[in-house]
Amino acid sequence: MDITRTTDISRTTDISRTTDVARTADLKAAGVPGHVIELRCRPGGPWQRILPGVLLLSAQPPTRAQRLRAAVAYAGPGAVITGADALTAQGLPARPPRHVHLLQPAGRRRQGTPRVVLERTSRPPGVVVRDGLPFTEPTRAVLDSVRHEPHPLRRHHVLAGAVRAGLCTIEDLTAELEAGSRRGTAATRSALRLLAATLR
Repeated sequence: MDITRTTDISRTTDISRTTDVARTADLKAAGVPGHVIELRCRPGGPWQRILPGVLLLSAQPPTRAQRLRAAVAYAGPGAVITGADALTAQGLPARPPRHVHLLQPAGRRRQGTPRVVLERTSRPPGVVVRDGLPFTEPTRAVLDSVRHEPHPLRRHHVLAGAVRAGLCTIEDLTAELEAGSRRGTAATRSALRLLAATLR
């Protein structure tokens, strides 16, 4: 059977048309049979499972943009990309980590994976949309990036780069830091104090 003739897979969802990323549930809802999905995701097939319940409709290694879209599709409604990827999307190139870091509403209990860090928050961030993807606004993205950065010099470079690029101010960062939980922020607070002293 010629699957490509009997099932119009290219039109299953908006996300698959633009990025080759689709949820298994959306493909099935659009009429793609489960056995077709399984067949195409076999080793050597034209598709691949990129995250639980999320497919890349290509056999090529996923790009960073495809990984971001897959992570958002996996995390579900309300999830927002933060950290280095959010900074890069807003004009401050940052070294992407192995994982994609997302914030999710406090009421959600979606579990992360080795490629996706899901952090629950009771303080929904401001959202900036780029290429159809939701990113945290710069101040939150900077602090989330720094909190997950183990190297002191790189923490300083992220903070200083964001301030010098005009994405946020020392005052913005301080206010955001004070508004959130103090848990796990000691290194970030120290780096911010050092930056403030440096820029005086």
